[in-house]
Amino acid sequence: MTLTHGLHTITAAAIYGLLAAPNLATSQAIGGPDSLIVVEVQDIIRRTNPELHARRAALTAAEARVPGAGSFAPAVLSAELEEVPGGFDVAQAGSFRVDLSRELFSGGRRGARRALAAQVAERARLELTLVERSLLASASSFLVRYLGGIAVAERLAAQDSLLAGAQDAVTTRFAVGDSRYVDVLRLRAERLRTRVEIAQARAEALRGRRTLTGLAEPADTVLGQLAARLDRLASRAPETLEMLSFPPVPNLDSLVQASAPVQLAEVGQREAAAGVRLAIAEQRTRVNASVGVQRFGGDDGGHRVGPTLGASVTLPFTAGAAGRAARRAAEQELVGTRAELRGAKALARAELGAALDQYEVAVANAALFEPALLRGAREERENALAIYRTGTLSLLELLDFERALTQAEISRLRSRVAAAEAFAELMAGAANVPEHSPFPAALPGGES
Repeated sequence: MTLTHGLHTITAAAIYGLLAAPNLATSQAIGGPDSLIVVEVQDIIRRTNPELHARRAALTAAEARVPGAGSFAPAVLSAELEEVPGGFDVAQAGSFRVDLSRELFSGGRRGARRALAAQVAERARLELTLVERSLLASASSFLVRYLGGIAVAERLAAQDSLLAGAQDAVTTRFAVGDSRYVDVLRLRAERLRTRVEIAQARAEALRGRRTLTGLAEPADTVLGQLAARLDRLASRAPETLEMLSFPPVPNLDSLVQASAPVQLAEVGQREAAAGVRLAIAEQRTRVNASVGVQRFGGDDGGHRVGPTLGASVTLPFTAGAAGRAARRAAEQELVGTRAELRGAKALARAELGAALDQYEVAVANAALFEPALLRGAREERENALAIYRTGTLSLLELLDFERALTQAEISRLRSRVAAAEAFAELMAGAANVPEHSPFPAALPGGES
């Protein structure tokens, strides 16, 4: 329970801490509607994702098997006729017997099978939780990528707008002979380059949006709901990205212990232990009892009726070799799960350690940009254009200034997107369920 809660807390930080109102002051500064929209997007994906539907169905099936696992086998009604005369005259049979038998003592098989079924249900429940967390972390990454592309495209569009103003000034001055034609060509080329970058940023945003919407059910109503919310977020993409707040680097040991491979390996170990318990119970003596009624011939030539009682016990020692082999196999499977757990911890430590390093570097890069300096430079943009129109500032100086400012702001946006994606990918990797589980997801064959 502690590990599950720990992973839930970390993943919640990825989803809600990065996008959905990281702190009260930031949320109030922008009015707080974006955080609600983000939660709505996540809820739509959670409710309609096809894989989550399949996982919920698997959990329901596993939980439905638990009550019936380990129950007594059904009672057996048997009938027996003896000394039946010719013509199959049942009424004249010398002996007629009806018995009702049932198992009284199972040797612990019932509890062992129920424990195994409970572990299978626990695995299905854990996989559903982990898949949901991994899915929402991935959705967070795609959403940030989408908003980042929109914000970059908007900043480049602002640069194109400034260049358009400069082009008008150059064209006017060229008409009266105060400017060179090369300046006109230089501005046209710069605007063309800017528009190419705008198209690339919008294409990147479109890829992020399509990937995000692909996580939901491909139904028109669902996609329409998602589109409406994404359009609202896109209209405030730069402001939404400013909401990003990056949690401290999680503790590697805690993250490894709460990772999907480790938790699933621990469930597999408990499943194997339940299998050993069942193998031991299979070698214990089981007792069946029967009660019935019998009609048989008397000394006077008539028939008499009387009750019958019976009991039977299994003799496990008569199949001792097979029983010992089954137990050894179950014990070896338990040993294998322990090795699997050690391997899962080692692999998780290596992979999550690398992801943690990447996240730490991304956060450090995002912190390099000083917002106050960027705001000051941004305020000088219109002044620079006005000075250029008076002829005091050269065209090359204006272009260098605008290009440097644009690249600085775009780099800041992309560094924040990269940090958010690094954290979301870390959380998605920690909750990633292996595609092929090394342990059985169903009860072994045999009667329940």
